[in-house]
Amino acid sequence: MPSHTAAVRTLAFAVAAFGTVVAPAQSAPKPAAPAPAEATSAAPPPAANPSEPAGAPAATVSFDRHSVEINPSARGALDTLAQMLTAQGVRQIELRGYATGGDSDDARKIALVRTLAVRMYLIDQGVKARIEVAAQAAPARGGGAKERVDVMTP
Repeated sequence: MPSHTAAVRTLAFAVAAFGTVVAPAQSAPKPAAPAPAEATSAAPPPAANPSEPAGAPAATVSFDRHSVEINPSARGALDTLAQMLTAQGVRQIELRGYATGGDSDDARKIALVRTLAVRMYLIDQGVKARIEVAAQAAPARGGGAKERVDVMTP
């Protein structure tokens, strides 16, 4: 799938470049965002995997396979999480992106684009914490539980 690989690579570079443009704005004050009409809880974390570090995520954003779009229900959960993180004054967040696929390089790129999309969304919602990202790929037989981004807080 050469066209798929090129599209993922182009998207990854575009999102990474956009992320570096928005990062300096992270320290600039933003007006308060209006409260969401309905608070949505994040999806429960998948079953523990011994290869993943311990600790429950503050939120889990699920994705469709090969998708990097944050779905509307996840946006609601991220809005609520952003308000909580801002209110608590959280200073550091880690985003762990996971994706599955036959080509581990493509899957890792998709996972990275997902984490960058969640990072940009949280910044847009006023989160001023340091946000670190990590991306991992798993074999295609891993199932849908790997198509996610976990939001970790200390």
